[in-house]
Amino acid sequence: MHLRPAAIFLALTLTLAAVTGCSEQVKGSAVANTNAAPEPADPTSTSKKPPTSTSSTKQADPTAQKPGDVKITTKKKASGLETCGVLKPADIEAATGGKSSADGGCIQTTTGPSTVITQMVTVPDVTDQEGEKKQIEIGGNTAWQVSASKEDCQFTVMLTDDPAVITPAFSVSVLAIEEIDTCATALKLTTQGFERIPNA
Repeated sequence: MHLRPAAIFLALTLTLAAVTGCSEQVKGSAVANTNAAPEPADPTSTSKKPPTSTSSTKQADPTAQKPGDVKITTKKKASGLETCGVLKPADIEAATGGKSSADGGCIQTTTGPSTVITQMVTVPDVTDQEGEKKQIEIGGNTAWQVSASKEDCQFTVMLTDDPAVITPAFSVSVLAIEEIDTCATALKLTTQGFERIPNA
């Protein structure tokens, strides 16, 4: 009777020691991967993390860059702007050749041709969007073109690289129901809006 509890206690102790040993190995691996990312052996086992950190530095696809990595030649005012009021209905009409049905705002529509124009001082969420992405410059600042289809094109230009600014980009999207060059129209409107925003 006394042997059984002792044997059970010993078995439990050994099992607990083995489990603890396994736990320490797993934890050790995770810590080692974080600390030893530059070593050639560890990035193989954590292939997801190093590309993410690399993508935000230099070797990344340009569309995956973050605000701190962008080129800012002309720093623009990004705070205190009317978020959806940079472009006026007259600007939309001149760019599309259509008649605007709104007094302004984030989303404006035109008829003849039928288009939906979205404008906003916003965050640069290009990496989350679907479509063909291309990095360009507008006014010397990093910008991105995202074309989801022939009928849908968006341009986003960085206004500042200040990490304290909540909405550091200006974005214009053109969705056309009729045949117009959506990317040329979006680029024209984005450039016009960028030039209108005061310099910082």
